[in-house]
Amino acid sequence: MRSYVNPFRSRTSEQVAHQGLDRYLRTFGADALDLLPDELWERPLVIRSAPGAGKTSLLRAVSADALRVLALRRSGHEELIGRLQAMGALDDHSQPLVLGFRVPLVRDFRGIIDLETEPAAAQRTFLRLLDARIIGAFCDAIELLVDVDEGPVLDAVTVKPERAGEASLGRLGGKQTADLRRWARQTEEEILDRLDAVLPRDDRLDGHAALYSLRALSGIELLVDGKPSPLRPLLLLDDGQELAGAQRTLLLDALHDRELRLARWYTERYSALEPEDLVGDGEPRRNSEPVWLEREARRMGAGTRRGLRTRQYERLLADIAGRRANALLREYDDEDREFVQMLDVDGGTELVPRAERAVAAIRGRLLAQSSGSERYATWFADADGLVPLESARRWRELEIVIARDRDRSELGLFELQLSDEERTARSDAAIREAADLWLRREFGLPFYWGSQRLGKLSAENIEQYLNLSADMFDEMLAGITLRQGAAISRLRQDAALTAACDQFWADIPDRRIGGRAIQQLLRHVAKLCRAETYRPKAPYAPGVTGTALSMDDRARLLDPDVRARMPGAQQLFEALHGAIGHNLLRAFKNRSVKNDRWMVLYLNRLTCVRYGLPLGYGGFREKPLEEMCRWMLADTEDATEPAVQESLDLV
Repeated sequence: MRSYVNPFRSRTSEQVAHQGLDRYLRTFGADALDLLPDELWERPLVIRSAPGAGKTSLLRAVSADALRVLALRRSGHEELIGRLQAMGALDDHSQPLVLGFRVPLVRDFRGIIDLETEPAAAQRTFLRLLDARIIGAFCDAIELLVDVDEGPVLDAVTVKPERAGEASLGRLGGKQTADLRRWARQTEEEILDRLDAVLPRDDRLDGHAALYSLRALSGIELLVDGKPSPLRPLLLLDDGQELAGAQRTLLLDALHDRELRLARWYTERYSALEPEDLVGDGEPRRNSEPVWLEREARRMGAGTRRGLRTRQYERLLADIAGRRANALLREYDDEDREFVQMLDVDGGTELVPRAERAVAAIRGRLLAQSSGSERYATWFADADGLVPLESARRWRELEIVIARDRDRSELGLFELQLSDEERTARSDAAIREAADLWLRREFGLPFYWGSQRLGKLSAENIEQYLNLSADMFDEMLAGITLRQGAAISRLRQDAALTAACDQFWADIPDRRIGGRAIQQLLRHVAKLCRAETYRPKAPYAPGVTGTALSMDDRARLLDPDVRARMPGAQQLFEALHGAIGHNLLRAFKNRSVKNDRWMVLYLNRLTCVRYGLPLGYGGFREKPLEEMCRWMLADTEDATEPAVQESLDLV
């Protein structure tokens, strides 16, 4: 039997081998660069997101190894090259203008805390090791992007510093890049030897009082065989959440030095922020350009970047999926349709019995309610004339509209027949979506299917989208293996996504600190959302997917004295920090609603599937702080929605 590869099961942003880099460039969606602001080089860029939103991928796109490949192989990368040219990372001939060098912050730095007993000594050792890593990565990038006629590249390249940076450069090895490389290697080896030592050593390790590499590289000019190079350094610091708290603070303070003329980007997860920052207003605005990736993702399609209008985030996701899967679909199944098109299938005959059952049940209910009245006769006749799936949706839509109509003050005019134009005026897309959701719950008609809803389920998180796409591709491979084709029925999509969301939920305690408390909070929010979503008149159509805390109550929650006095407040504070930091709740602060200001908390879209909720960011119901605190003192029933196959026993 032929074996197949699922292209969504591997990640390319962390692969460093040449083959991995090439594949990364082929699968990278160039629209992702529109997540970055117009101002890229003058102030530090602080990029934050939940895990999996694409921080490392963005850094890799401007790194020296990626720019070198693009300069050598332009064919097939035209869109990405165009974006990088607009950013000023490549010139008109696709040659690099920036020397991007990435420094991961995931190795060894935390170990320094255990190595040095004195905080001041630990700080100095941390700065020295980071200086060595920065200078080492800088020299590696030079070797990738600088070509010389003969001899080692670093022997031909010197650094011309600003006057203010001469002393700092001298501390790091001098102006010759070969000497800089030598200093970086010796320094790193010395510190790592101490980290690896079994027994503590009495000799004192020299450290640095400041991050000298930033000043040394600020405003420098590279000279290649004595001639100026157009390359300007771009420092890429990745995964700041891996640093100890004091180390992170020290690094951020250094990056925000207003006198630096060094392009520097820094990334970290929300979990690096203190609870007061994440639940509160975040760090005070400093001399930096903060980038919150999920927020920028929601803005895509409604603004411009570098003079060009951005495309919607869903287009970026579809592009990424197509780059991974379309060629394999052609190879495996001779399929000309794209990956996302394989999800947008018609209902098929398997849904007809369910739709007919829905029509019969809802039609019977409405006819009984109208008691022979002709008020809705035109609406009923129109619904009867549709094919089963559309008819079921129309009848359920009418049930909502009629429930609202019967509460209107002019019920004395109940006998006046309503036209189809009046039905259209009283309904909208939100009510129709609510109708679809009710049909899933009552009659097992699938709701969670199609490329648009798959995109919404991503919750502005590329990794989440890739994981769900992997499950969809597994279903496609099953169909190909059984010679049934790659297209996935709506039922199979709904079932597979429901199973994926259940697994996502089950993994929360193992993957997040305080995961069980977070789940308890989410269960209470979901219970509230379900109660409001499935009210007969759908007052918040298509449904409620979140709750809200007034900004005054939020201020109370941020007060340690209030948390100490109020039962459950500290648990709520910690659960909110964990849920927001891990993309399980999405917080929108300072929303103006009902003559007050609120912090709105929306469930992750995958949690919405588990509890049978819609996927938009719309309806929410506010709750006082005292009630939310009580949520943390007593758990609630975990009432979920079953998968569609299990929702009906059809014969």
